Amino acid sequence: MTERELKKLSRVELLELLIEQTERNEELEQKVAAMEQQLYDKRIDTKEIGTLAEACLKVNKIFEAADAAAEQYLENIKECDEKCKAMIAETESRCAEMEKAAEAKVVALKEEVDKLSVKWIKN
Repeated sequence: MTERELKKLSRVELLELLIEQTERNEELEQKVAAMEQQLYDKRIDTKEIGTLAEACLKVNKIFEAADAAAEQYLENIKECDEKCKAMIAETESRCAEMEKAAEAKVVALKEEVDKLSVKWIKN
């Protein structure tokens, strides 16, 4: 509306126009407040996304550490298994030697007993 048209309006018309403009102004202020809230919420979401990304990185680091620990554990088990196998082989070897020595002693004792029994029989 032009200035001339406004001057021609009566007080009632001007008041109605003022009321309309006030209502429109309140409507726009509510929209601005809603949009500001949406913008604030999006900023929070963006911060949360950053936080989630950081959390994912931390979780990945935890998984990497757990994976490294599991690999180290498996290596230790393999080392222990190899040591056990070596100890078993050494024990079996020593047992075989002791068995041969025992058998040799048994044969020697048997021969000695046989000689002694022959002597006793002759006497």
